[in-house]
Amino acid sequence: MQDYKPDAARHAEQEYPKESAGLVVNGSYFPCRNIADKPKTTFVLEPVDYARAMYFGPIEAVVHSHPDGSPVSDHDRKACSQTGIPWYVYSVPDKQWLTIEP
Repeated sequence: MQDYKPDAARHAEQEYPKESAGLVVNGSYFPCRNIADKPKTTFVLEPVDYARAMYFGPIEAVVHSHPDGSPVSDHDRKACSQTGIPWYVYSVPDKQWLTIEP
């Protein structure tokens, strides 16, 4: 499931300094709008974007960026556990991927 990474990283760079957000479906990245009140430090997926991605198949993972390169947060871990699917976090300054498993 590596095909999504270049598109997700590009989306993260475009959204900087805000957190980017997206979904992986069939190994492909679906960018979503971040509608959080504080998009520089958190993300909330636009429900319409989520529904659009679901049209193409089951959601395999949630992807978001950390614009300042912070480590995975406790909130990320809890939310990942609640979704029951992997979360992939792209650290923009480090250009590194972090994985959270439910």
